[in-house]
Amino acid sequence: MSIDAQLLQAFTVDMLGRLGAPTDSAACVAESLLTADRLGCHTHGTGLLPLYTKMIAAGALDPLAQPSLDASAGSVTRIDGHNGFGQLTAGLAVRTGVEKAQDGGLSAVGICNGGHLGRLGEWAQMATSGGMLFLAFCNSGGGARNVAPFGSDERMLSTNPIAFGVPAFGALAHDVIVDFATSQVSGSIIREHFLTGKSLHPEWVTGMKGEALTDARDFIHGQGALLPLGGRVTGHKGYALAIIAEILGGIAGGLMAGEHDPEWFSNAAFFLFVDPQKFIPREELGQRIAGLAAYLQEGGARLPGAGSQQREKETAEHGLELPDHVCSALRRLADELKLEIPAALSDIANAADGPGAARSW
Repeated sequence: MSIDAQLLQAFTVDMLGRLGAPTDSAACVAESLLTADRLGCHTHGTGLLPLYTKMIAAGALDPLAQPSLDASAGSVTRIDGHNGFGQLTAGLAVRTGVEKAQDGGLSAVGICNGGHLGRLGEWAQMATSGGMLFLAFCNSGGGARNVAPFGSDERMLSTNPIAFGVPAFGALAHDVIVDFATSQVSGSIIREHFLTGKSLHPEWVTGMKGEALTDARDFIHGQGALLPLGGRVTGHKGYALAIIAEILGGIAGGLMAGEHDPEWFSNAAFFLFVDPQKFIPREELGQRIAGLAAYLQEGGARLPGAGSQQREKETAEHGLELPDHVCSALRRLADELKLEIPAALSDIANAADGPGAARSW
């Protein structure tokens, strides 16, 4: 059953308002969450609202906070998110970084106290839409530790996502967007499997003796640790990427793992923006990327970003569909907040009640 996206967005704005967010903030966060749902990335969509509610109740997320420029010198800027909604902070970071790179060809933005920055691919897309190459490295300020270093079975690091973006300047229907955790999967994927009752892939999580752990309930209750990207054989590569993300997030103003042991988390990040036209005319870059895409297509492959573009197109044609467990969680949250839920959402929720929101660390 499809759901009217505008109706769901209005409902999300109302829900965020009940959680204490000002109207402008609620609209911005709702748009970000709905964008993720349109792309089929439900781990970072409206299904995050119950988690945000818990963070607000615990004092880990301030719905009234607004990001500010903490320091700026030339092409380098630091932004303090004040533990507010990360969508506001990341949006300001990208706008600032693009503007400065347009002037000088290169800029760097550090984020501290970022809250939950959401889907990094959104900020990569925002940067490439501004004509910039984009690189992002993110840590969790010492929190959300659920990943084992290579060769270990102890939770010592976070999933430390990284993202990259390259503008195609209209030569393709999409830009080149890369966004992934430096662990085998993100914590959100584990939470998704917990909520749906699906088993974990045996190459995702290690137990205390190196054995595979496949029950998401065990992981949610503190057992096991995510393996670094590359798993048991080549996980030293993902581990190295995680360490770089940990350090770059740290030098940008955030804390690093081992410096702090918070109950929750707050993202710190390092965003880099480069104007590719300082190296190559935009038309030439677009043509060369299109040529690469055509070459890969001959072998049955596609460039990163093509899948998201296709899923967004399908949503526009057939309507937005939410997983049953997301609808159930939103219905329960609406009941808690004494907020009327749209009938379509309620119908799905009534047909498929499941477990509530869960932390994945």
